[in-house]
Amino acid sequence: MTLALLYWLAPIAFAQPACDAPARRMIDHSFFRICYDSSLKAPVWTEYELRPEQMAGAAARRRPRFRRDPSASFPTASNADFRKSGYARGHLIPAGDFAWSVEAHQATFLLTNVIAQKQSVNAGRWRMLESAVRRIAATADSVQVFSGPLFDSGPIDFLSPGGVAVPTHIYKVLLVVHEGRRTMFAAIIPNAQNPPQPLNSFALTVAEVERRTGFDFFSFVEDAEEAALESRLERFPQ
Repeated sequence: MTLALLYWLAPIAFAQPACDAPARRMIDHSFFRICYDSSLKAPVWTEYELRPEQMAGAAARRRPRFRRDPSASFPTASNADFRKSGYARGHLIPAGDFAWSVEAHQATFLLTNVIAQKQSVNAGRWRMLESAVRRIAATADSVQVFSGPLFDSGPIDFLSPGGVAVPTHIYKVLLVVHEGRRTMFAAIIPNAQNPPQPLNSFALTVAEVERRTGFDFFSFVEDAEEAALESRLERFPQ
């Protein structure tokens, strides 16, 4: 049985935040899940599980073109939205985390998986954060990963009227399981010119990301355990 089929057959390991606002729809691509907001033409959260065998099974993949999500029957981003906008089509679910499967890797290039992201951030601190997540997953039993945009300051900017919303920040939160022990990581990175600060200067608690997003990422974790996990700030491996 292939790794891709095993992943498809595996149950969703953990609970997910709500995706029940009027403009939001859940998209399930078997390998990952997306809560998409058609009023923003952007995901508000994405979720998947990363395991060490996926790191071992990774292979170099040819980069496909970004394309419309055939499962979406509602307004979504298009390639035209990004032309001459000054923003890149930034993956929330990294293609590099799904290099072990041709199908999964190609699915990360669906336009329901992108936000308007400064290219310097996309190729800078955000890429560093994605690499740090893979290093964590390589020595863990499993990692549940959430990523999404934040719209923090005043009215939301759009690339064009009725177009793609531009986030002020991008977040990532992790729940790591290793030999029965749970650990949480979180970071929020500004969506501005690549910030010069070290990656870990953007590390914070999951509770802070939940406060700023309004999402409850790990509702299955007992309050006492979550409080204990949140009592320390985990640092990302460099």
